[in-house]
Amino acid sequence: MQVLIKIIVSVLMLYYIYCTYISFRALLNKRLRKRIRAACFLRILSAAVLLAGLGIYVFVHIKAEVVSYSYHNGVIVPHSSYGKYDSVLFAVFAAAAVLMLASIPFDSLLHKQTSAKVRNIAVSLILTVATVTVGIIIVALNYHGDLSDHDAAFYRYDSPDKSTSIVICERDHAGIGYGDIYQIKNQKAEKLGTFKTDSGLRNDGKYKLEWSKEQIKVTYLFKPDHYKTVAGKFVKL
Repeated sequence: MQVLIKIIVSVLMLYYIYCTYISFRALLNKRLRKRIRAACFLRILSAAVLLAGLGIYVFVHIKAEVVSYSYHNGVIVPHSSYGKYDSVLFAVFAAAAVLMLASIPFDSLLHKQTSAKVRNIAVSLILTVATVTVGIIIVALNYHGDLSDHDAAFYRYDSPDKSTSIVICERDHAGIGYGDIYQIKNQKAEKLGTFKTDSGLRNDGKYKLEWSKEQIKVTYLFKPDHYKTVAGKFVKL
């Protein structure tokens, strides 16, 4: 299925590049009607905006991702340095799609034959689909959702002297169980460590905790009748 999707996307993009090239050549032909050249200009402008969106994505991802965390209403919320560009990328690709759709009236109303109108509208719609497809792929690659995307469960624990608190997030994905350990204070959170369990096994909040001033040791069930221990050093929050 993934191979088929890649093939479809590749064909769309090749067609998109070809039509952009044809539009560019038509734009340079001064003998064509102004409305047709206007339609070509809008398509080229749409391609330029699409290319700008791709450029923004590449520029943003040159830098390493930085993930920070916060604690709200019993849930750990991650914040990606990439995530703040989601709305920018969405707006750019939406503008590219609108420009492509705007070319339809200029390019189709000139033709008296229904077949010619249908053909031109179909071309513009295919190009719009290609624009939207690229936009969705880029925004999806850039998007970093919260931990609840993986059916996460959160368990809070306080040290015996109430000086330190941690939250363990249990989640599973693709048949593997995960546990993330966070130190929290008010709405601040810092990730101390992570562990995995066999076959998506969940501990359902049942852990053996060993507290000290420097660290927390978490003993968890890795698989039936087999326990493991992971330690996380406390940080200053």
